[in-house]
Amino acid sequence: MEALLLRPQRSGLQRRFLAWRKYVAVLRVSVASNLAYAMEVFFRALMLIVLVFILSQLWITTFHARGARSLNGFSIQSLIWYLVAAETIALSLPGLSRRIDLEVRNGQLAYLLGKPCNYVLYNFAHYLGERLVRLVINGLVGATLALIVAGLPHFSWQGILAWPLVTFLALCIDFSIYFSIGLLAFWTEETQSFAMIFSRLTLVLGGVLAPIEIFPQPLRSIAQALPFTAILYGPARTLLHFDLAQLSLLLLQQVVTLGVGCLLLAGLYLVAIRRVSINGG
Repeated sequence: MEALLLRPQRSGLQRRFLAWRKYVAVLRVSVASNLAYAMEVFFRALMLIVLVFILSQLWITTFHARGARSLNGFSIQSLIWYLVAAETIALSLPGLSRRIDLEVRNGQLAYLLGKPCNYVLYNFAHYLGERLVRLVINGLVGATLALIVAGLPHFSWQGILAWPLVTFLALCIDFSIYFSIGLLAFWTEETQSFAMIFSRLTLVLGGVLAPIEIFPQPLRSIAQALPFTAILYGPARTLLHFDLAQLSLLLLQQVVTLGVGCLLLAGLYLVAIRRVSINGG
């Protein structure tokens, strides 16, 4: 009798386990396919060298002109490593919104909806595999450049342990926003303008060009109040200048931003699915 009662529970757990294995398989295939073109990803990462080198030379000149050893707690060495950390995340973003836009327009979305997997989770696994490969290669290239220009970093072990968590949440926020932008293809003829606006706002107000502490007022207060800092500035600062209070605020900001992004994605996705059904798939 006990075996009969436990059997449905085990089968239910097995079904959930098998369901998640599908997305793990998609993640592995995405990683493998991107590693097959690792040299292409590497040459794309060379853009990081150009950007970090130019920005680092500008900041070195600024430090020398002002005769300062630090600006708002950032030395030139920590500032260069900050730029590498922020640019590594920023330049690892794949063309997610463009791919979703294309799938909506050519009807591939309707085909993928017929597969035995969730369309959003399928794309998240594919996106995560692609972005992880880019993130690792960008990080290796950027760290090599920073070692040459600025020397060894002064990372704390707390920052190293916290960085993967806050970076993963930042990647999830990016996914929810850019996936939502791609779904706008159901209503607009062009979605890349929305993606460009969001990416530029993230680059400027997200602290990729300089830490938020260096921004003049009132731009600093405005940038800190906006969710863009949760994507780039927060993870990069956690790695360089770990602070438990700042980490708690960052995690709260990331969770709230991710929650809003997921609600937006879910709402757009449900409405889009109805339109696919109305149009006969």
